[in-house]
Amino acid sequence: MSEPVLQIPFDDAFRFDPSPTFAELRENRPVARVRTLAGAEVWLVTRYDDVKLVLADPRFSRAAVVKQGAPRVALAKPMPNSLTTTDPPEHSRLRRLVVPTFAHRKIEQTRPWVAELSAQLAEDVAQAGDGADIRQLVALPLPIQVICQLLGVPYADRAQFREWTELGYSMKMAEKDLVEDAMTNLTAYIEDLVTKKLANTSGPAEDLLDELVRAREQGDRLSQEELIAFGVNLLVAGHETSANQISSCVATLLRWPENWARLVEEPELIPSAIEELLRFNRFSEVGQLRVAIEDVELHGVQIKAGEGVMAALNSANRDPRAYDAPDELRLDRRDNKHMSFGFGPHFCLGAQLARIELQESLAALVRRFPRMSLAKPAEELEWRRVLVSGLAELPVNLGGPPAAG
Repeated sequence: MSEPVLQIPFDDAFRFDPSPTFAELRENRPVARVRTLAGAEVWLVTRYDDVKLVLADPRFSRAAVVKQGAPRVALAKPMPNSLTTTDPPEHSRLRRLVVPTFAHRKIEQTRPWVAELSAQLAEDVAQAGDGADIRQLVALPLPIQVICQLLGVPYADRAQFREWTELGYSMKMAEKDLVEDAMTNLTAYIEDLVTKKLANTSGPAEDLLDELVRAREQGDRLSQEELIAFGVNLLVAGHETSANQISSCVATLLRWPENWARLVEEPELIPSAIEELLRFNRFSEVGQLRVAIEDVELHGVQIKAGEGVMAALNSANRDPRAYDAPDELRLDRRDNKHMSFGFGPHFCLGAQLARIELQESLAALVRRFPRMSLAKPAEELEWRRVLVSGLAELPVNLGGPPAAG
């Protein structure tokens, strides 16, 4: 008798704790058949080592996800000609052009500015008083300002492109048409920005898009379509994921107030705490999709060429084969090799920038509000049904006892 095909996201998704289905699959069906929101049937791998294999093995392709008839995970269609939808050597060429901008030493130069901005946003929270929404006052404005600065996108346009990017990640079938319109509008917006930069290459490069345009003029050729794809992907990934993670990190700490109190007393733990929170929380209720380009056998399951394989990073991060007591939040966990930023050729380009944003925003809030607590019980907080998991709100009180529940 064949195993049932599960619908993903699972029915009990979009909440703090991961669905127990992931643990059940890790133990009993490490390669399981699931049906995505877009209606595609794909394989889901849930164990740490298997997720690493799918993300790094060239038999599993990202370029194949944009081919006609390829399976899809979400409502938005993946963009061709981009970092996220190419394989080596094409992916290597594209990545080489932007790696210098995101190199560890260069991106560290943004830390003082991000720290200053975080402190300013903490003061906005103080001005709002009890009931202040951390998502609206810190988690959204911080990464949006940072990515606008890096990409050269006008900060004055933030409300418009934020609406488009949030819709682009939607996991609500009722918003299917809105998703397509949003991505069309966002692509047209970036195309207009790129066109203006291509028409004005005489001055010095002031941002990443300027640098990419200059590289195009100097022979390291990027087509206009590739430039647009870069801009769209970096704008979306550069703020939506960080915004959701800032909220999730703060909320998870406040869910167990002793963790917040510990960071108040030991702020030097913040870097390791962020790594643990990245492991403990979920980036997505689904996983990263690849398409097998040849037949592969995994745990006795025959994966055929052309079939989709979804690597569940969130499940890998809770695999007891990889971590001691994976369901415990340990702020001082050592040797934390989580996969929240992916693995292999597509390891997140902006990982260090995200770490800086998370570390500095948390440091500013811990320093400014040592007695912060949730303004409503964690179980009552609303989650957004989006591809990159995130809270819809995070109201807090700035002092006093935590909310009951």
